[in-house]
Amino acid sequence: MPIIASNMQPDQSGRCSSETSGCADPRTAADAPPSRWPKIFFWTGFLGIFALGAFLRFWRLGEQSFWCDEVATLGRVSGTFGNLLQTLRGQGFPCGWYALLWSWGYFLIHLVHMSTGWVFTPSVMRIPGAFLGTLTAPAGYLLARQFMNRRAALLVMLLFAINPFLIYYCRDLKMYGAFYFFVTLNAALYLCWLRGRWWLWFPLYAASAAAMIMTDYLGWLFLAVELTWMLLRSRRRGLDMPLFASSLGIDGILTYWWWHYHTWFYQGVLYHHTKGGITWVAQYSRIDLRTIMGQPTISLLGFLWPTYPPTVKVLDWYTLGPQFLHHLATRGLPYIEHLELGAAVVMVAVLVTGLFPWNWVHGKTIKPASSAHAEPAEDRQGRWWFVVLWLVIPGIIFGLGSLPKSSPFSLYPHFIIWLPRYMGLMAIGWIIWLGWSITRLPGIAVRVIAGVFLCTIMLASALTNNLICRQEPWAFVNRAVMHYYNPKDHLGMFIAYSITNHPLDDAAVSMLQVMHMPLKSYPGWIFPKALYWRIPRFALLPDNPKPWQNIAKWAYYNRGLKTLVFADRNGDIHKGPLSTSAIDKLLGPDWRLVYRKQFIWYYQWHYYFASTWRVRVWQRISVKSKAASKLDKRSVKRGNAHP
Repeated sequence: MPIIASNMQPDQSGRCSSETSGCADPRTAADAPPSRWPKIFFWTGFLGIFALGAFLRFWRLGEQSFWCDEVATLGRVSGTFGNLLQTLRGQGFPCGWYALLWSWGYFLIHLVHMSTGWVFTPSVMRIPGAFLGTLTAPAGYLLARQFMNRRAALLVMLLFAINPFLIYYCRDLKMYGAFYFFVTLNAALYLCWLRGRWWLWFPLYAASAAAMIMTDYLGWLFLAVELTWMLLRSRRRGLDMPLFASSLGIDGILTYWWWHYHTWFYQGVLYHHTKGGITWVAQYSRIDLRTIMGQPTISLLGFLWPTYPPTVKVLDWYTLGPQFLHHLATRGLPYIEHLELGAAVVMVAVLVTGLFPWNWVHGKTIKPASSAHAEPAEDRQGRWWFVVLWLVIPGIIFGLGSLPKSSPFSLYPHFIIWLPRYMGLMAIGWIIWLGWSITRLPGIAVRVIAGVFLCTIMLASALTNNLICRQEPWAFVNRAVMHYYNPKDHLGMFIAYSITNHPLDDAAVSMLQVMHMPLKSYPGWIFPKALYWRIPRFALLPDNPKPWQNIAKWAYYNRGLKTLVFADRNGDIHKGPLSTSAIDKLLGPDWRLVYRKQFIWYYQWHYYFASTWRVRVWQRISVKSKAASKLDKRSVKRGNAHP
């Protein structure tokens, strides 16, 4: 792979600067010649990038609702530690991430004495994942230093900080954000250990490998990459293989112990999948040319490529509503699609350009280092094959795991393996390749233009994690509802939501989260009895108008009902049986519309998967609260309230 050509940066005299040494021996680092780049510039850039990454991960952290998998995660960690181990039985998940989340909740409740209802909110429970996601950027810098100099490594660190894929998953309650951090750190420590003489590199590497495995078993794919690299190295020290084998042995013992005594992995998980427990994945995640071409685009730019309109079958699965195809043609989304396609083409061109030889790009050949403390150029040149193995080996395994179980080459009995979040360990390799390719473009102007363009696209995509509704829309709905809810009179409110295709009743769960109340117990998940709480009555209704009309008629006769909320995804409907005027007639003169607002829900990465939601709140005029009155006045000024 020509991209592996030497990255030793020559100074003006033609000599290789020691700035290129990544994990220098602590005993000789002080003797190395000084860098030509002032330290103040380096530390200003380093801390600025770190702060940017932290901002993108923590800003509006609780804005998005919990989705069904996050609700399941909360169910596992909200009880005792024994309950945590019990709920993981038969599910195939290692215990590391869940033990960390459980410890976080225990610390806040029992040591900081925070209320349980406040702890189990999105903004609080997502902090561990966002924190580890923030640390991924400096870990990426340490990894990049094994391949390039400081300035190029800072560029890679910037790509880590603003990468929309990494940002999205570290703001999720699942284990993937933490897993990507441990993969990045493990790769950096692995290369530091192989080239460094500091005794602490190997213990740090072994600890990061164990953390990676106990966070997600997909870490074994990365250990396979490291083992292959170890076997292919031309120069191996005597202790390298025995030490590495001991690390693999420890990880194997941990995995076998957890599988055998706590998860019933083979009997429960694989059997369940083989019997069709999640066969729906086969309909939407099959490996094909589109998914293969889109893998680096998702990992780097945060959207699918090539983009394509969804089928009716996909519309039904994502419950986007009957008006979605009309929305697709009227919202200017083709412009976004063309911009995404152009960005993907530029990114692929940059990646391919990075494969050209160094001397073709810069017109000169780099000489081997003459300094006793600098790393020989051929060492770094050969190390690029580690990135090749990083992308090729997991890609092959993911591909074989996506074949039908009838195929003799299939590794798994289902299709779930070819999913972006599972393949996220490859995203780090793509980032390293992209950063180094940008630095290899011919001419500083081309490098600056390509870098600014791609970073702008990545940053814009990352901001959509925070600025638009990309999870279940309940947080956006309940932000208005909570102003009218009285916890002491839970029977005085009724909420009607458009139905979703998730089994865990996200509406009720998110209602509790927004109001800082305890979680409700759901069948199949263990919650302590202390978390039971009364919540407003609610119903999940289909899109046809009859059930909504029946609710309005029932509210007319139910004198104990004080507040009625309709949250439907028919935001563009201004006439007909579900229009505001029609519902006003059914409710009668005792009811008044006090709040109305619309927003758009986008389904995760797919910006063209969207539904327009409409939230309307009616109250009986005689029971209107002071808080609601104040909110009414603000709504009237904004034009949201019904005149």
